[in-house]
Amino acid sequence: MDYRLIHFNCARPKGEFTFENEFVRVFLAILPRIFSDADSFDGVHWHTHGLRQPDGDWRDLYQAFPYPNGMAAPDVCTMAGWRSLEDMRTFVYSGKTHPAGMRRLQEQLDRSQGAGFVMWWAPRGERFTMEDGWQRLLHLRENGSSNYAFSLDQPILRPQVA
Repeated sequence: MDYRLIHFNCARPKGEFTFENEFVRVFLAILPRIFSDADSFDGVHWHTHGLRQPDGDWRDLYQAFPYPNGMAAPDVCTMAGWRSLEDMRTFVYSGKTHPAGMRRLQEQLDRSQGAGFVMWWAPRGERFTMEDGWQRLLHLRENGSSNYAFSLDQPILRPQVA
């Protein structure tokens, strides 16, 4: 069995989720370039994106607005399938647009809920929803790294092919 690395990450902006918020304006402006880079990066197999509202409802990222007035900021989420941990690290830390964009926005992220990034190994072809990724992130926050859900700080090796 061949395994792929799945990662799920969330970025929750501080403040209101409006175009007046610099994070929202800049983040949504750079996402198309990051997605384009991902589409041409050999080590990523697929990626998908969405918003998780505080009430637990999911929205398509491309239909983020109008966002409900008075509702707390959503988690802006990405899930992707990678060939390897090394490929994911290369894209995240050495890519053309991702590293610079994320460094620019670090101070504007609400990290009060804990980890915003989780990974797991999955058999190639297995499918996941954004809610599956969210549940794994919650598992990591509550239980720490395991084969089910792990962090970059405590990565789990790819399972051996049987």
